[in-house]
Amino acid sequence: MPEQKMDQILFANLCRAGKFKEALNLAIQGHENEKFTPSRFAMDKKTGVPIFYRGNKRVEPDETGVWQLAKSSKDWG
Repeated sequence: MPEQKMDQILFANLCRAGKFKEALNLAIQGHENEKFTPSRFAMDKKTGVPIFYRGNKRVEPDETGVWQLAKSSKDWG
């Protein structure tokens, strides 16, 4: 059974209210002690979707909700 996804509307509302720590805590809830749990995030200006980082490396949850290093989306060919 896949894990429940983060509440996108609540996340966006927290960001609009300037409660960025609370928004990050919502995103990592239940996965606080994983190796690649994000320490910060930025909002993509084009899509409005959060981009999560651990240090200077981009991370994203896999299909089970475990945080992993993000796969590069650049096409080098």
